[in-house]
Amino acid sequence: MGKTLILIGALALSACTTTYEFEEIDVGDESAGRDPVPRTSSQFVGAVFADLLGRQPAQHDVTLTRGTVVVVRLLLDEQEILVAALDATGDQAPVRDLVVAGLLRSPGVDLPAKAEVADAGEYVSGQFRRLLGREPNAYERAAFVEAWRTDDAVGPRAVIRAILASREYQSR
Repeated sequence: MGKTLILIGALALSACTTTYEFEEIDVGDESAGRDPVPRTSSQFVGAVFADLLGRQPAQHDVTLTRGTVVVVRLLLDEQEILVAALDATGDQAPVRDLVVAGLLRSPGVDLPAKAEVADAGEYVSGQFRRLLGREPNAYERAAFVEAWRTDDAVGPRAVIRAILASREYQSR
């Protein structure tokens, strides 16, 4: 049995006469070799609010009255509510994505419609600069632009959601 496997291996190696060479590419950004440290829930919520709404999470005083009588007074803290929801889950990634999706649909976020974006590549590069503080590499830019071009569902919101879901954004 062992001799048979050696013979098959030798025949397989001798049958391979075609070799391929690929151009080396860099994928992702290693950020100067640092080890990514995940953002805490509080850091993530603060960063997403700042990046999408241009503000920090706020507190809202909600008062329910019946006539002139105060029935209930509540203090709603955006940060506290979202952090508690994130910390209550084992896998935060889907909940973080829901937070981003909800905020992207809020009236405080002003995004262009896909048809209003003249240059998808420049839009993608602009979002990389704004959200990650760097230019996309050639592979990243090409992948985003190709998805933008070939998939009607990929537009400004999808680009931002993908960047915010990245390991690079999720870490500090």
